[in-house]
Amino acid sequence: MVKDFKDIDQLAPADFEIFVRDLFLASGWSDAEITRVGREFKYGDGGVDIFAYKGKRRFAIEVKQRNLSTTVDVKALNQIVTGAKLANVSNKILVTNSYFTSEVKARALRLGVELIDRDELQNLWVVKHSEIGRDIKPRKYQQYVIDEALHKYNAGKNKILIEMATGLGKTYTVAHLIKRLIHESSERPRILFLAHQVEILLQSVTAFKNVLGIGNYSFSACFSGTKPEDTDFVFASFDTLYGQLGSLCNNSYDFIVVDEAHHTAARTYSEVVTLFKPKLLVGLTATPYRADNKDVISFFGGADGHIGKFDLVWALKHKKLAFPRYLVLLDDLDQDKINQLESGLSISDLDKKLFLHKKDQEVVRIVEKTVEEQGIQRVKGIVFCRNIRHMYHLIGFFQLGSATLVHSKMQDLERRENIRSFREGNVKYILVCDLFNEGIDIPETNLLIFMRYTGSRTIWLQQLGRGLRKTPNKDYVHVLDFVGSLERLNEVKELSRSIDRMPVDRENLIDDAEEPEVNSVFHDMALDVKYSEEAAKVLKLIENMKLELNSRELLLEKLRRYKEINESIPDISNIENCLEDVGLDQIATHFGSYYGYLTAAFDGDFDKQEMILRMKKYISGFYEDYKLEPSLKAIAVHFTVNHLNEFTEKDIKTLIPEASEFIREVTPNVPTNLGENSSISGAPSPCPIIEKYRNNLLSRLDVKKLSDAERDEIIKKYSSISVFLKKLKSY
Repeated sequence: MVKDFKDIDQLAPADFEIFVRDLFLASGWSDAEITRVGREFKYGDGGVDIFAYKGKRRFAIEVKQRNLSTTVDVKALNQIVTGAKLANVSNKILVTNSYFTSEVKARALRLGVELIDRDELQNLWVVKHSEIGRDIKPRKYQQYVIDEALHKYNAGKNKILIEMATGLGKTYTVAHLIKRLIHESSERPRILFLAHQVEILLQSVTAFKNVLGIGNYSFSACFSGTKPEDTDFVFASFDTLYGQLGSLCNNSYDFIVVDEAHHTAARTYSEVVTLFKPKLLVGLTATPYRADNKDVISFFGGADGHIGKFDLVWALKHKKLAFPRYLVLLDDLDQDKINQLESGLSISDLDKKLFLHKKDQEVVRIVEKTVEEQGIQRVKGIVFCRNIRHMYHLIGFFQLGSATLVHSKMQDLERRENIRSFREGNVKYILVCDLFNEGIDIPETNLLIFMRYTGSRTIWLQQLGRGLRKTPNKDYVHVLDFVGSLERLNEVKELSRSIDRMPVDRENLIDDAEEPEVNSVFHDMALDVKYSEEAAKVLKLIENMKLELNSRELLLEKLRRYKEINESIPDISNIENCLEDVGLDQIATHFGSYYGYLTAAFDGDFDKQEMILRMKKYISGFYEDYKLEPSLKAIAVHFTVNHLNEFTEKDIKTLIPEASEFIREVTPNVPTNLGENSSISGAPSPCPIIEKYRNNLLSRLDVKKLSDAERDEIIKKYSSISVFLKKLKSY
């Protein structure tokens, strides 16, 4: 009856009810019947249009057909609540081909009514599966995370970070964890669930209700400026709570869950989270490392509290996501610069000189040609752009009516309308830049296009994972990547290699949870990557040169992972042995020095004392040998391993404030000049110990006359009596 989803708007009211009934039957419900006057209710339908079963649960379903310009208000919500009560049914669903007001969304949560708006109805139509009313059992890998979290909590940990790739069920995992914590609590606890998008909050409510059961606990929503209610569960947005910090109590909640936890390191988010003092704080993330290097893992209790670690590589290896058919397309190459690859250009210079970057108009033509050559049917492609300005420039080159766009600066109504035209109409492409990294799913997506290199591996993986959710009719997704950078070229290669190296856990290849049947397309657990002729040529040259091109973020991630696992940082002479595929030349290219690498990875939060002591020892020895203070350049050259400086001259200046007093004491009478080739210290001024003994001690015999305490004071300050006497003679 309905060939295209948009046809539902043309149905008569009775036919729309039939459409909804049949859709529920196709999506896991049974015995769905439309109510009849005089049967279930004496007059009319009593506020319930359909009764249906899912498992042993009976559902009351009210259907509201509206014009798209008309939202469903609280009157309809009251109808379904009243009708379900009359029919003695506790499970309630309100369905519309339009959308709900904010008031309905907030009140429905408190009243226990599930909402299916136009977008969710279309998801149901595409996927033929709904989370509503689903009996959920944890999968094996989810149960592992739950058990590990409980073990940490019972051992005294009060902060945990769960890392799981998009599509692996983070929310269901934490819902099961909270259920266990509730059952093990002596008193009825209160739970706060925090997220930065309302869509995430509403999706999460469904997961918690399915795990905990409807009617067992009270739920409320806190967004759009509302105040938190006194319920067992509060699902709140960061923005709303941030505006109420002054009126919130720090002991309001026993357990707090933070979704998309990598945002928590930002100031406004961290102020909300740190206000509360829960028994357990749980963070959920697919990507624990931020582009700004702020340490999310430390925020959630450090390496010992970081659990799960089922990342995108694990998810792809174990067939939990639709597999990407990846096509790498280089923008355009300067052939002269290809010929210079062996001439010693640095990676950054090579990137600047090698890629000419085709005009956007040419790139769009390549997209359209590639789609045709690859035989991609019914194209629904998300195009990731550099920024909003780039997006508006680019859309003009697509065929008229074939592309739309959305971004965070749009009004909700316009954004919703554009997404609807992409999903329901003839629009093939939707251009995005700052949305679709988190929280928003479009099941029909079968093509991802990366138009420009973002410079952020984290964002790239978020965007890639966003398009890879499996559906019954989608086991793979086409990816077109106009890399425009050697870093991205290498990141794709590294992702493929990581999947190849990942060991297979055979038990996790088969889900033990009940799931809708899906058509399985065979793949051999290897990432299907194809390179354009130009991309293949560059890769071949790089391999011949044995040049490893890790991105900045990948280098940072490898170092952080090493520290997390080994609780130590490899020294400069051993770093190539400790970090796989990390070379000193890469560190030099991206960070300038070993010290710069550590600073970028840990935001300066690492032990510098050993470095300072070695620098002190070198400066002291240099002066003893040459009676000169070493220049900044001399120090930098001394601490160099295979052309990688442990410290640059700028790094030395950063560290010197902690060592300057010592330097002045062992390098007397040196004029102050901190130029590039100059020394470090300023003009000397005698310290109190020198002043105390300068006229009293003339030889070692005089020193022997000092008390043990006086000698200890000198050695503590100058490391030895010899150094002290040399210093004393200079005055």
